Amino acid sequence: MYTFRNKLQFISIICISIIAFSCKKENSSTSKSTADVLLKKPYDEVCFLMTHNAMNNSEKGFTIPNQTYSITNQLKNGVRGLMIDTYDGDNGVALTYHATPIFGSEKLIDVLMEIKTFMLANPKEIISIIFENNGSNSQLIKAVDSSGLNQLTYIHNGTTWPTLQTLVDSNQRLVLFVERDKTPEINYLMYAWGTTFDTPYTFKSVSEFNSNVNRGGSGTKELYLVNHWLSNALGMPDKNLAPQANTRAVLGKRVQDCSSTNNHFINFLGVDFFEIGTAKAIVDSINGL
Repeated sequence: MYTFRNKLQFISIICISIIAFSCKKENSSTSKSTADVLLKKPYDEVCFLMTHNAMNNSEKGFTIPNQTYSITNQLKNGVRGLMIDTYDGDNGVALTYHATPIFGSEKLIDVLMEIKTFMLANPKEIISIIFENNGSNSQLIKAVDSSGLNQLTYIHNGTTWPTLQTLVDSNQRLVLFVERDKTPEINYLMYAWGTTFDTPYTFKSVSEFNSNVNRGGSGTKELYLVNHWLSNALGMPDKNLAPQANTRAVLGKRVQDCSSTNNHFINFLGVDFFEIGTAKAIVDSINGL
């Protein structure tokens, strides 16, 4: 439940963010780990930088990418949330790609192993994934279990969210959501729109950005995802549009508008080509870094 304390906090954070936007350098980032600063905060009072179609990146050879860097390098550069599409493979091994494998695909387990390697090397970091589970949950669960990441997953009790310190102490540092409420169900895959609401995600110009509620109902859910990227006239990702979407002025205003309009703290800021512009600096500001 989103409380009055949360409302006061998000108003304070927005004020802090406005000041911070004017003081930070364009490519600023913190050298401190998540745990160094945010350990005392509950999960639902932290903002995580999230990459849209994280697997669809040019470093791994995808031809119409949403991101430049591999998931490994996204994580090394401050990304803590990943949107990943999943599909069934013919041989029972789940795949990940965007819309069609023609433009590139990868075994889901290989992507998950990248995440596991990072998490084992960084035992104080919390990672969140929203799976667009286009394939069966059976193959998705098989990939998670085969990678060993099921040993690091958080299981939500449906009430309050733990602090990041609690997640670190219990080594339940991987928070997993699925967009489609499919069977078989498993306790570590949360139905995203049962706990989260989001904004629309189809925008072709900066003037189209809005703070409307899309999936997840009326905007009273525990978590809030702001989708912030531009697509070209064909609805495809285009790196040339990121400098427009991710500027301090545009992204800063969007964060303010979405928070104030829906009276809610922003938990996930989803972007394309995260390294272009100020997305990381703005997330740091929201978190009071």
